[in-house]
Formats: sequence, structure tokens, C-alpha cells
Amino acid sequence: MKNCLLAFCVLILMNGCLAQKTEKMDEDNLQWILNELALKWEGTQKYTMGILEAMPEEGYDFKPTDEVMTFSEQMAHIHKWMDNHVKKAGHEGLPQMKTANKTEIIQSINADFEIIISFLKTAKPSLLEEQIDMWYGKSSKLRLLHLMDNHVAHHRGQMIVYLRLKGVKPPRYIGW
Repeated sequence: MKNCLLAFCVLILMNGCLAQKTEKMDEDNLQWILNELALKWEGTQKYTMGILEAMPEEGYDFKPTDEVMTFSEQMAHIHKWMDNHVKKAGHEGLPQMKTANKTEIIQSINADFEIIISFLKTAKPSLLEEQIDMWYGKSSKLRLLHLMDNHVAHHRGQMIVYLRLKGVKPPRYIGW
């Protein structure tokens, strides 16, 4: 009986949530979100740069197993993902990543972050509500920007494991 009552309550709550009309946010709220995203990306930049600096030059070709990317390939993958998604968000895109050595990679990725942060600081608030088609379906540009950040965090987490496997202490976490 308890389970039936619980299931009934859950169905009532779900029905209420699904029946709610989704309304567009006002410009002030959207601007606040853009400002928060820019702050988040500044933290992401600092933390990612710390991870790139921590890995010794010879570690950039390191990969724990044959099936995974090297440390530098992880960063090239992040760059490609950010470039694709920032274009979908409405920016012209990122410059081609330089990968000859650690210094070039760090400079390229730092420039990528500067471009994305600048884009977020100057974007029109209404941009966040625009809908686009992605390989995973329809998406708001706000969702796309969150997914872009999530993807960076996913691969950066893998790079932290690479650091530890090389005996390098990762930098202290920098969040928002």
C-alpha cells in the first residue's frame, strides 16, 4: 500500500512538472547567466592551464594504454570540441591549435579560453535561448555551453590521472 501511495504521489508531481508552461527568461536573468558562465570559464581556464603547466614536456606524449589518447591528444580533442561548440553558439571559431611542443599547446589553449570568455562577456543575452540542431538533438545555446564545459572537465579529469601516473602532483582545484 505504501508503494502504491508513493507511486501515485510521484505521478502527480511529474504531471504538474510536465504541465508547466516554459516561459522565456527576461534579459536581466539571461545576462546574469552569461556573467556567471564567463566567471566559470575563467576558473576553468586557470585550472586547465595549471594542469598543462604541471606536466613535464616529455609527458605530453604519454598515454597509459594503447587504446587512449596521449596527454597532448587529450588537449587537441578538447580544443576541437570547444571550437565546434563555440561556432554552434555563434562565434566564428577558434584559431588552429599549435601542437609542436608544450609551450605552443599552452599558448594555443590559453588563447582558446580567452576567446570563449570574451565571447561570453560580449554575447547578447537572447543568444542563450536560441535553439540549434546538434548531433544529440535540439539544444538551446545555453545547454550547449554547459555541455562544452562538461566535456572540458571530463577530459581534464583524465589528464589529472595522467599526471598522477607520471608522479606529478596536480594543481589544487580551482572552481567557480
